[in-house]
Amino acid sequence: MNHPSELKLERHLLDPGRSPIAGHVAGCDRCRERLLEMEKQGEDFRRFVYPATLENVSRRRWTPWRTLWLLAPAAGLAAVLLIVRTGPTSDYTGSKGGGLTLTAYVALPSGAKSVADGEIVPASASLRFRVRTSQPCALSLFSVDAAGQVSRLYAQEVRGDVALPGGIRLDGNAGPERFFAVCDRGYDAVERAAREIGPSVRQKNALPDVQGPQASLLIEKKP
Repeated sequence: MNHPSELKLERHLLDPGRSPIAGHVAGCDRCRERLLEMEKQGEDFRRFVYPATLENVSRRRWTPWRTLWLLAPAAGLAAVLLIVRTGPTSDYTGSKGGGLTLTAYVALPSGAKSVADGEIVPASASLRFRVRTSQPCALSLFSVDAAGQVSRLYAQEVRGDVALPGGIRLDGNAGPERFFAVCDRGYDAVERAAREIGPSVRQKNALPDVQGPQASLLIEKKP
């Protein structure tokens, strides 16, 4: 039996009711056990790691993001830092669009670093994301590759400067991938627009016919 990847299980936890693997999970003891482990890791993070981290950030506002990243393995990728801060920070290098900013961080052997638009990253690297918006946003975060394959990563109401929970691990395949953050409740239309730009993912940094703010970030995956 083929089992869903860790990434697909993480997405299942975000919205089990709409998960495309819900049927598999219902009949798979192995996957249900793994989901329970991931939920426990997330709960441990919320109870123990996050409070300690928040206290440290409040006491020392210059705490480097590398230090915060190193706390994440204790909770697993399904519960990477959920931190809300006030005001902008100096390391925003992601794309901005109409009041919405998207920043990605990549985990490297030397530590975590922000990713510049178009930057080369290891094809199997782990990423996490942060958004900043000045007004309430029905956020969808998703990626699209050159083949038009769309992967929805995150969907939730956000406001302010927010590090999104649920880091991801890239699929290991070489090539471009663009991440879009969109404040628009009409996700189906947004997904169709993303599929259509697949072959031009390097050139097109915005989705057509999107009503709300959007931002994007391109990476080049290299094995």
